[in-house]
Amino acid sequence: MVKPALYKLLSVLNLIICCGISPKFIESASAYPIVIHHNPSDKQLLLNGRIWRNQYSKAINDQFFLSNSFLKGSVIFNGRKFSDLDLMYDINNDELILKVDSYPVIILNKEMVDSFNLSFGNRNYHVINAGTDSANVLKGYLNVLYDGPSALYVKYTKTFRPLAVDGRYDIFFPDNSIYLRKGTEIILVTGKKKLLILLDDKKKEIRHYLRNSSLKLKQKDPETFVPILRYYDSLKE
Repeated sequence: MVKPALYKLLSVLNLIICCGISPKFIESASAYPIVIHHNPSDKQLLLNGRIWRNQYSKAINDQFFLSNSFLKGSVIFNGRKFSDLDLMYDINNDELILKVDSYPVIILNKEMVDSFNLSFGNRNYHVINAGTDSANVLKGYLNVLYDGPSALYVKYTKTFRPLAVDGRYDIFFPDNSIYLRKGTEIILVTGKKKLLILLDDKKKEIRHYLRNSSLKLKQKDPETFVPILRYYDSLKE
């Protein structure tokens, strides 16, 4: 006869095996409840993550990219594409959050996310996962603003400052880091001057282009760097 305690343990193990829950997720179960999958489907693969709770609901602004409401988007998850998802991107914690009907809101398993897209204001934002390798310049989620012979990436962040407003209210301060890929090299771009130095091999043409256009390069608006990179790449074709 199987003892009650042993029977309970075997039942739990059988449940874990049947539901396809990963060992890494089991290790975090003490901190986050397990999401049980009752109706397996392709989309269920996304739900092997941590349950999300908003730790900053009392801040006077928010920790999200673009909007604090769920946006329509898609995810490439372990090489497979999932579309028509409700997503929010937390740029303070660099986490992608998913809402699915009849399930808790969860943080997607970052190790499995290859890239994702968000739709906002008639625009599409493409974000890649550069991984966590400390040897790489690029890490975590990065918005790809331009991808040609050269490329432009932006790491959007928000820093949390408790009680920073009148000693009473928490607040998030936005920031961004801009990176240029030129050939195989990735370089941090700290402003207009640094960008022009990096494109110095076409210095004459670029200065003429800037004089004859209304383009104003702004570090706080990385998208203003995109036209000059397109022009630079066109000179090298």
